[in-house]
Amino acid sequence: MNGAHRTGFYVLLLHTFRTELRKAHGWVGLGLFALSSVYAAYRSVEPRPEADTWNALVWLVLMFSAFNALARPLADDVREVRQYQLHLLRPQDWIVARTLYHGILLTALACCVWIAFAVFMGTTHFEGMRFFWMLLGMVVTAWSLAGAITLLSALAARAGAGFGLTAVLGIPLVVPILLLSSRFGQAVISGLGTAEKGESLLFLGTFGVGAAAMGFVLFPYLWRE
Repeated sequence: MNGAHRTGFYVLLLHTFRTELRKAHGWVGLGLFALSSVYAAYRSVEPRPEADTWNALVWLVLMFSAFNALARPLADDVREVRQYQLHLLRPQDWIVARTLYHGILLTALACCVWIAFAVFMGTTHFEGMRFFWMLLGMVVTAWSLAGAITLLSALAARAGAGFGLTAVLGIPLVVPILLLSSRFGQAVISGLGTAEKGESLLFLGTFGVGAAAMGFVLFPYLWRE
């Protein structure tokens, strides 16, 4: 990647953050949705859920929060701006910048969800290092979801189909991520060794990198349509 391409990539990433910060109510809305989902889950299983229930609920809440975040159109994601960007940016720079932005956003959401679960439902199943292992798993899951759903939301936006197409196309990609995340959570709860937990994290990370790589390769063909 030469200097001009690096400049375009960083400018787009910073522009996305600055544009979104001007409409901070969007971020507040995402946080409220995540917290409301956690509270609804808590009221369904109060006072304290079993370990398996806790593990299943946390990944489901994270998944729905991720879809809610990535299905939301960005402030500059309009036809006129896209046509302008067409002449200034490489499509690879665009998809990588959006993936990184969504990864950072979902990481923040994952931390909020984890803290909310700890407050409402306790962390009796995750004492000691299990607490940090679970948090690490949620962060890796957030980046995997960002890599998978960013490409799908870009495809849906170009097709003019919106969230409906993103949800339909996302099922084959999101379900394996949830299964791997749930497997990792079970390994943490069961107190398995570092090798078993590391294997699940490696699969999760590989899946996310593969989805992002697919977007990097395929998105340029859609960029000029």
